[in-house]
Amino acid sequence: MKRRVLLALRLVSPVDRLFSVGAALSRRMDAELEVLADPEHPDWAGIGMRLSALSRSDLVCHLTPMPGIDARQVVEYARNHEHVVSVVVGRPAAWDNGTSSNQWALLECPLVAASDHPAHPREE
Repeated sequence: MKRRVLLALRLVSPVDRLFSVGAALSRRMDAELEVLADPEHPDWAGIGMRLSALSRSDLVCHLTPMPGIDARQVVEYARNHEHVVSVVVGRPAAWDNGTSSNQWALLECPLVAASDHPAHPREE
């Protein structure tokens, strides 16, 4: 099975920024791009269109619906799919709902924080 980069989107994630980082990382790693997102995401249709455009260019892309997406689900998914080579999120701390410990520490692959740079808008 081909390697995959997971791109996890919260309902308020910076979609453009995350797609840019996820696609670039997938290209560099010669990996497929898999997006995990809640079907209730306000830009659900746009997510599908972005993936279609990337698929027409040079990437193999997948969209996996994950209702109520949270850090625990993303980590479990990554751990249960051995072909995952990296997980891309906006701001890791923004995923903490205050009821769980740092789930990201349980990942067995690198975590890429795509919006923690001070020049980027803060993901809440």
